Amino acid sequence: MYRITGALLLCAASAMAATRTQPETFVIQSGPSGHEATIKVPVGAVSTFSANAAEALVGYADPKVEAMRLSGDVLINVIGTSQPIQIKADNVVLELTADEAPDKVKTALPSAPTHRSTEIIKGGDDTQIFVGNVIFTVQTSAGAMQIRADRVEHKGGPAAGA
Repeated sequence: MYRITGALLLCAASAMAATRTQPETFVIQSGPSGHEATIKVPVGAVSTFSANAAEALVGYADPKVEAMRLSGDVLINVIGTSQPIQIKADNVVLELTADEAPDKVKTALPSAPTHRSTEIIKGGDDTQIFVGNVIFTVQTSAGAMQIRADRVEHKGGPAAGA
């Protein structure tokens, strides 16, 4: 009896741990305005990224930023503070910035994402779709990350259902 109860508790704990490690996901969709979405991330927070095509942007507006245009099945994995962050898109500009000092990272922003949007649509499960001048600011392990786009689908994390 005790072995079965212990096994059930172990399975339940494993399932709860697995749900906590699910990444907070942002899907960036092209909006009607045609503005290019921009993701600004401290370089130390990016764990991996991939795309079908990448183009370095030489002579970018901010010389302190390394920028590149990523297109076709873009996937960017970011080390968040409370859970991993995953960004999916078809066409974005990725701006890699310098990491913030560790003490500044702790006090820079609350762990919950802040967002601004002209319209929020409730999706299925814990998904929301943000439309019109969307700006998400999310804390990462190396500082604040910002997503600017016309349309962003957000799943998981504190902003969903907010």
